[in-house]
Amino acid sequence: RLGTLRRGTKLPSPYEQLRPISKIILHPQYVDAGFINDISILKMKYPVQFSNYVRPICLPHPNTPLTDGTMCTVVGWGQLFEIGRVFPDTLQEVQLPIISTAECRKRTLFLPLYRVTENMFCAGFERGGRDACLGDSGGPLMCQEPDGRWSLLGVTSNGYGCARANRPGVYTKVSNYIPWLYANMVSTEYNMPKNETQMSRQNVCNGHRCPLGECLPKARVCNGYMECSDGSDEQGCW
Repeated sequence: RLGTLRRGTKLPSPYEQLRPISKIILHPQYVDAGFINDISILKMKYPVQFSNYVRPICLPHPNTPLTDGTMCTVVGWGQLFEIGRVFPDTLQEVQLPIISTAECRKRTLFLPLYRVTENMFCAGFERGGRDACLGDSGGPLMCQEPDGRWSLLGVTSNGYGCARANRPGVYTKVSNYIPWLYANMVSTEYNMPKNETQMSRQNVCNGHRCPLGECLPKARVCNGYMECSDGSDEQGCW
């Protein structure tokens, strides 16, 4: 879902574009334990139409150095609080300062879950209070360049709780993966639909559509397991 601001809206927005995903490219050296190489590429079945609501973002130059204290923006529909599954309907954003790797390692020295490699970086306030949270992983950390353009410097990866003091969030350092990204972003011929009706049929869900776009088959609706972020797949079942 591109151009979406409110994930729970029942009526499609005229500014929203739906595209099925045809391929997911995982990093070949991804390791779940430690979130090593926590990055992937999603290939859409059809190209998108750029507009005021759907825009591309710049990729950084390879191995771009990050400046300690630079304020960047993180967005997502993740949990609003660490405790309790409270998810927003409207896309959230927060401004966070980048932290040097040395400082991040110093703050997290005795935390076994943290292993900040050279392919990661940290962002957050020393006092806490603002942070990404569960459900924001995979979202962007973007920074505005002096010329006004936005660059994708990080991908939300992991952290110790949410918004805790001296517990910064950890992000995948995109600039270290530019060669891999370009190697997998080769020019692709799309099998374009003949018209908007055909494209709409590609997006039909015969089960239940979750607010974040996932289509659950009927067998997974009202089965006693809440899979949608808002629990809508288990509502009105009795």
